[in-house]
Amino acid sequence: MAEKIFDEEKVGMVPERIQLGDEYYIRASAIAASVQKLVMKKGETFLVCDKRGDLRASIYGEMGFYFEGTRFLNEAEVQINGQYPILLGSSITEDDSQILVDLTNADVEKKGRLLIPRDTIGLKRKLSIWDRHLFMEFVLENFSCDKVDFILDMSFGADFADVFEVRGMRRERRGKVFRPQWNGNRLTLSYFGLDKIRRSTHLTFEPQPHNIKQRQVRYNFSLNPKEKIPLSICLKVDIQGYPDPKVPPLEDIPVRCRKEASRWKRRGCAIFSNNELFNEWINRSIRDIYLLTTSTSWGNIPYAGIPWYVAPFGRDSIITALQSLPFIPHLAEDTIEFLAHFQGKKSDPFKDEEPGKIMHELRKGEMANLREIPFIPYYGSVDATPLFLILIHEYFLWTGNIKKIRRWWPNALNALNWMDNYGDMDGDGYVEYHTKSPKGLVNQGWKDSWDAISHKDGRLARSPLALVEVQGYVYAAKMGMAYLAEMLSQNDLAEKLRDEATQLKKRFNRDFWSEDLGIFALALDKEKIPCEVISSNPGHCLWTGIVDEEKANLMAQRLFEKDMFSGWGIRTLSEKEKRYNPMSYHNGSIWPHDNAIILSGLKRYGHLKLVDRLTTAFFDASLFFAHHQLPEVFCGFERTQQYGPTPYPVSCSPQAWASGAIFEIIKALLGLSACASKDHLYFNHPQLPAWLEWIEIRGLKVNGKVINFNINRGKYTSSIEILEKSKDLEVIVKR
Repeated sequence: MAEKIFDEEKVGMVPERIQLGDEYYIRASAIAASVQKLVMKKGETFLVCDKRGDLRASIYGEMGFYFEGTRFLNEAEVQINGQYPILLGSSITEDDSQILVDLTNADVEKKGRLLIPRDTIGLKRKLSIWDRHLFMEFVLENFSCDKVDFILDMSFGADFADVFEVRGMRRERRGKVFRPQWNGNRLTLSYFGLDKIRRSTHLTFEPQPHNIKQRQVRYNFSLNPKEKIPLSICLKVDIQGYPDPKVPPLEDIPVRCRKEASRWKRRGCAIFSNNELFNEWINRSIRDIYLLTTSTSWGNIPYAGIPWYVAPFGRDSIITALQSLPFIPHLAEDTIEFLAHFQGKKSDPFKDEEPGKIMHELRKGEMANLREIPFIPYYGSVDATPLFLILIHEYFLWTGNIKKIRRWWPNALNALNWMDNYGDMDGDGYVEYHTKSPKGLVNQGWKDSWDAISHKDGRLARSPLALVEVQGYVYAAKMGMAYLAEMLSQNDLAEKLRDEATQLKKRFNRDFWSEDLGIFALALDKEKIPCEVISSNPGHCLWTGIVDEEKANLMAQRLFEKDMFSGWGIRTLSEKEKRYNPMSYHNGSIWPHDNAIILSGLKRYGHLKLVDRLTTAFFDASLFFAHHQLPEVFCGFERTQQYGPTPYPVSCSPQAWASGAIFEIIKALLGLSACASKDHLYFNHPQLPAWLEWIEIRGLKVNGKVINFNINRGKYTSSIEILEKSKDLEVIVKR
């Protein structure tokens, strides 16, 4: 291995970011984007490595071992006789608890003489994580008929970078990185942050390395034929003020992970079909939602995505919970509990916090401690608050748990108050946003990149901005809260909310509709001028029911014209628009969750053929992603024969609401809804696409009552076969 020079001043520094008008722009490099990565997560701890199990963050950007948003290991490389091993194969176990890698040596030559032929040394590598620990296990074996002498070199590094630094933000100052310290077989890498907290990475080697040099270790091995030798490294994250974590014996970790995963899955439904590829998509999505779900003091909440969004996000967590209702119902309850706890209590411009407002994002780490970022938590989300109310309503429709509704009712009233008195900034009846925080997000809808909201000529729209989909969310929230108010015998409030929703629907269909476009405008700007661009956002309004019937029919057809529908899905922005770019984050790309919401809206308005078409497009797209794992976003290029969808370079994968999209699609296909207070389960025009003969769901619950059923595709319609159900549950089929 070539000698690496340790430079104390440079360790931990990150490259200067490119200013592109967005404080939170995520950098991308050609090399990093092209490398296949493996990820694991357990609680607040996650790992991103290459398929060899190595970490090479200096080349591959986001790779590393993280805890609470800080990277505690950014380099971990293995070489045999100065060369990287050959990758034979790697995989992640079914319970996502271990990464398994098979490696072998490359040809080892010296002065033209072959010393060790390739495939002589087998190197098995196993990685697992548990509560601030990373375990690296190795088994080396000599498969030749002769004794083999070789060198195994390893190098390690920790930059202690905040995830926002990894994404590309540059800090004017950082804390102090200390020189590596050895104590017997333990290497300690430490950093003293500007927040006066010492963070350390401890690596314990078994057996002790034969040679040590700063962050590099060397083993000199001599193996007889078929001889094996084990080697292990235990990494422990140490943060000043944190108690030592309790870690089970290493051999018990996979068993405990399997039991936890099995227990979590049993709380939800079992879903399977005749199509094995569709089943793989479902199972991968369930695994990913489980992987991203994180235990907190206020319940288990799905974090948004790996690697950039391993944190609670109001909007993302709510939509994931909505998508998975009723198949994973406990997510909704825990998400509501968590967000109710963090609901805004005061006016704090730095965090864009206001009373009753639902948080957007919560981060931990040095930059959060120093208020270099506002996510402590941050409330710059215009849609999380109405979505929170929609989730409460949907939760009650499926569970009938009136005790929980009474518990959350003060939170619901505070959220309603925020929409009327803070969200509606100028009293025009629309909920708008305008950031007050000097470090806040410029755009605060789900399309929150700096250039996402523009006019026809490409000019960026000036805030306060009233987004089209947000008005739909507000409408659905008020209608849902009116229903719950009646359940709580607050009839005057119910009448008031229903009247407000009705008036909003009238104004909305008048002010946002564009006859020229045949679709609703993206937003109203500061001067109430419509942003007349064709986008996917109005499709969310179909889901909420705010759209007049005639306009819904026109809009549904418009979304499937060639400039919007790529063949893989509906683009975020039309090809005809100035800012269209199929490789952009929000201006022409395709998002699974966005399309799934639109699909539910199409079903609501009876566009069954379009539901079938969009479902098929996404099923086809899933076939081209490894393990059917739909990413956060992919490019909006037109579909061509023999080619799959084009990946987006810095997309999160897994990502919670992308994983949840399949469940929203299933709900839409079956037309599933419920009224728990009446013990009713509804199927509205159940349908299956041509590639799906049947789908079976077991353990679906309405008001605690269970049903198992099949949906079978027929020549003209789909039939429902009830396998078993609680006697008081009534099934109603609408055709």
